[in-house]
Amino acid sequence: MKKILVLLVLLVATVAAQNRPKVAVLEYDFSPIGRNVGWWWGTYDIGKGFQALVEDKLLDQGIFRIYSRKFLSKILQEQNFQTSDRADPATAVKIGKLAGVKYIIVGTVTKFEQKRKGGGLGFVTKKLGFGGGGAKITEARVALTTQLIDVETGEILLSVKSEAKDTGIALGAITSVGGGFFGGQNSISKASEKAVDNMVVKLVNKARGLGIIQ
Repeated sequence: MKKILVLLVLLVATVAAQNRPKVAVLEYDFSPIGRNVGWWWGTYDIGKGFQALVEDKLLDQGIFRIYSRKFLSKILQEQNFQTSDRADPATAVKIGKLAGVKYIIVGTVTKFEQKRKGGGLGFVTKKLGFGGGGAKITEARVALTTQLIDVETGEILLSVKSEAKDTGIALGAITSVGGGFFGGQNSISKASEKAVDNMVVKLVNKARGLGIIQ
């Protein structure tokens, strides 16, 4: 009897997993703010950072099956899709069909600001990996627009906006940190995570309301 119950639980879990729609998250377009942040953010691709963060948050929800961005990147390279097309719905549909997913998520970073709030910190240790520019207390604001597209029809099923702010440490030499803003204590890291958290909640609620997910 116990073995039968275990098998039934496994069967239900398997069916539930198969019923979860498969989605791919494209790199976020940050061209609207690219010129404003290049001088202090360096060459790091902010769009890839938000792509990874959105994937992680969606995985935590356990609602979608996520197509690996590693294989997605391979498709982009093989098909020679341009970075400038990352927010274009028509291009997203083509990519989604090649990836074999039901939905594709595209997004745009519309605000990515970090401003000095008060006095600076006088000492930064080498352990933090900063380049000697020191650190300052700052306030950051991040805003995103995200769309969920049906790959089969090309229809934009929903669109959500999210904005967040936070305070923290601004790095004196941002490019020496190693190429990522996740998990850090600087204001832009925390504001980015908040903005994505808010966006995912809105996206999931709207998707449920439309019957896209259960």
